[in-house]
Amino acid sequence: MEGTSLMPMDPRRPALCVLHATITTPDGDVTSFGRSMPAAPFGTPAWQMPRIAGYLATLRRAGGAEPRPETFTAYLDKPGPGIPAPHQPYPYAPWHDEQVTCLLDLVLTPHGSMGWPAVSLVVIEQEAGRGRCSWSRMERHRGFLDVLGYAAQEIAAEHARLAGQPATDGMRQLRDLAAEVTTCVHKVHKAARADRALARAAQARECIRRR
Repeated sequence: MEGTSLMPMDPRRPALCVLHATITTPDGDVTSFGRSMPAAPFGTPAWQMPRIAGYLATLRRAGGAEPRPETFTAYLDKPGPGIPAPHQPYPYAPWHDEQVTCLLDLVLTPHGSMGWPAVSLVVIEQEAGRGRCSWSRMERHRGFLDVLGYAAQEIAAEHARLAGQPATDGMRQLRDLAAEVTTCVHKVHKAARADRALARAAQARECIRRR
């Protein structure tokens, strides 16, 4: 595939989380790029999906702004609530890299509705170093409501998992952070559901009016 290459299989490299994004702008330009970060401790769907959800919410708050590569990368580079985002350029084909334990493959286009962009997400997870790059889990999510619901589900599950860990100072800080992020993502998901409900109500009124 043009523009990609195989990642050398080096057992000394740490396990990686990779975010691969493809963004189409209103003028039809398509930009794809990859970024990586260590998988531990924040390179998981539970911690990185809230970053994606936050970007979608930013577009919605901006009056339905269209997704653009420069605004997405700027959002990733902006300090978040204690959660680092993938920051290292990753110009390889992550599907062939045994070190990638979490791949978030994101597609954003401007043809959305209700102020939200059209979004498609594939999440692939595997154990590092598995022979023949055998993926152990793959999920697909389409539409802003599905993607936001997945983000809310993942961080809530992480918060519940941390609640069952020994209450050291570090664990309490991590658990409190997960609780804060869970609250924020649930608010975004709730707002998206409200937008969908309003849109459906408007459609119903329009159908009644035309009768």
